[in-house]
Amino acid sequence: MRYLPRLFITSILVLATLLGVSPIVAQEQPKPIYIGQFAPDFKIKDINGVEQSIERYKGKKILLSFYRYASCPICNFRFHELEAERAFFEQKGVVFLAVYESSADNVKDLNDTNQYYQILIPNPNGALYELYAVEISKGKVLKGMTNGAIRKANEGKKLFAKKIKKDGNSNRIAADFLIDENGNVIYPYYGRYLGDRMPIEFIKSHL
Repeated sequence: MRYLPRLFITSILVLATLLGVSPIVAQEQPKPIYIGQFAPDFKIKDINGVEQSIERYKGKKILLSFYRYASCPICNFRFHELEAERAFFEQKGVVFLAVYESSADNVKDLNDTNQYYQILIPNPNGALYELYAVEISKGKVLKGMTNGAIRKANEGKKLFAKKIKKDGNSNRIAADFLIDENGNVIYPYYGRYLGDRMPIEFIKSHL
């Protein structure tokens, strides 16, 4: 009987490995960003090698958007939704920082030859995602399948200028953070499911 605990623990570890689940459950998770919080700052280069940060745009409102990976068609659908409102956002002077969990080369392929309004930032190691507590959830991905994600994926596929390699986490859930001129978070929006984003009309009404 004294060997039972060790056998039990070993069995749990083996099962976790087979299911692709980490048996470590005591790790501290990043805390979600809340309204009124000072937006965590960072320094990271965009696809053109320009260093981006929250501090850089002090005096302007910022929409910090966390996409999944560059080849995600659902993200591409959202990306072009925002680009369609470019004239309004330019008039308001809002800065769009678009973060992708992809390599710089893949994000450059997304950019192609277009001059998009959004500033494209590659973050393949996921450091900014962790900083802003952008979650990974297989359950929310599945929930998205019954909440419009399939339609958005089909539409988003048509908007790619070229085929891009997949290099991000398939279970990543997107998030948006609207930030005021002083660097305070006006509103954090964590997707409730795959394809769920901060409504464009909400963004426009707070600029």
